[in-house]
Amino acid sequence: MSDENTENDVPPSTDSADVRVGSRLRAFRKSKGLTIDDVAQRAGVTKSFISRFERDEVQASVATLLRVCDVIGVKPGEIFEPPATSYVPKGAGVPISLGGEKMREYLVSGASNEHLMALYSVIEPGGGSGHEPYALKAAADLVHVQTGQLRIVIGSEEYLLLPGDTLTFPPTIPHTWENPSKTETCTALWVIVPPPA
Repeated sequence: MSDENTENDVPPSTDSADVRVGSRLRAFRKSKGLTIDDVAQRAGVTKSFISRFERDEVQASVATLLRVCDVIGVKPGEIFEPPATSYVPKGAGVPISLGGEKMREYLVSGASNEHLMALYSVIEPGGGSGHEPYALKAAADLVHVQTGQLRIVIGSEEYLLLPGDTLTFPPTIPHTWENPSKTETCTALWVIVPPPA
C-alpha cells in the first residue's frame, strides 16, 4: 500500500488551495457514507494520507486522485465545479448597478449562480426603476418587501407592497416600480429565475 509520502507530502500550491480539492472530496465521501478507512484501502493509500489530503495539507498524484474519485464514485470534473452553496453574510453583497434612481443594489446570490439572481435593494424615498417600463428575459421575478413600501405597476395592474408582502410576476411583462414614500427608505429582496439574459 502506497502512502504517497515521497511525491505528495508537500503543501498544496496556492492555486490548488483555492480549489480545495481535498475538502470537496471529503464532502463527496461523507455523502456516500464511506469512511476514510474504506477509501484508503480501496485506493491503495494510507488512512493518514487520506486524512491529510482531505484537509488540503498534501497533494495527490493524478493517478491517486483518479483512484480516490473512482472509489468515492465521483467524476473528477465534479470536484472542480463551483460549490452548490453560497453564503453571503449580512452587508457582504456585491454592489451592482442595473439602472434606476435613488437606490443601491447588492447581489446576494453569489456571482457564480446560474439558476437564479437574488438582489437586495435599498430604495430611497422617490427612488425606483424610472418612469419607462422595462421587461426581462426570465421566467419569474419575486420581490419581498422588508421595510417601507414599494409600488409596482405590471402592465395595467398596480400593487402597493408593505413590509412582509411578496409579489411574484412574469418579468417579460413591461413593469416599473418605485418607493412612493416621501420620508421612508424601502428595502426589498428580489429573486429572478433564471438570471436575465
